[in-house]
Amino acid sequence: MQEEAGYADSDQIMSVEFDRKIIIYWWMMANVGLLASMVGIILMPIWIPFGWLVHRKQYEHMSGALTERSINMRVGWLFKKQQNIALDKLTDVSIHEGPILSAFGVVRMQFETAGAAPFILTGVKNANEFRDLVLRQRDSLVSAPSPQSNSSTESSDVLIEIRDLLKEINTNLSSEE
Repeated sequence: MQEEAGYADSDQIMSVEFDRKIIIYWWMMANVGLLASMVGIILMPIWIPFGWLVHRKQYEHMSGALTERSINMRVGWLFKKQQNIALDKLTDVSIHEGPILSAFGVVRMQFETAGAAPFILTGVKNANEFRDLVLRQRDSLVSAPSPQSNSSTESSDVLIEIRDLLKEINTNLSSEE
């Protein structure tokens, strides 16, 4: 069940693809967490089949896209989260590959922004390519002249013209005296 495209989905440059191996990673990490407690060990026979279904649904409800101005992510099945990260606020995109992540063949991407908590995505396919594209788009957006700079140039031109007219008026008034 896909949601309708909205403002956040306009002007898509690249859609984010997630690796199905993430289901196995989540499932195994949940089982390891359950093994850490006595209550968890008791719940494991229930969680083993049920958890697989939960993680599969969670995977099916993940989507993301890079647009001209932001990265838009939707995650969650029962508890949904949508995050739009403005590219001009993005400070860093890092890729983490630890021994456990590497064993499952997945990577974790972390998007850091100015003044906000990092957004973490696990299981992105072609993570290096996606990171490079995001950073290129951010750099082109930040280095592109903004429409405000054009209006400030026009304002400066108008002020210079007003100054010259005032000088001319002052000169005319001085010559009449």
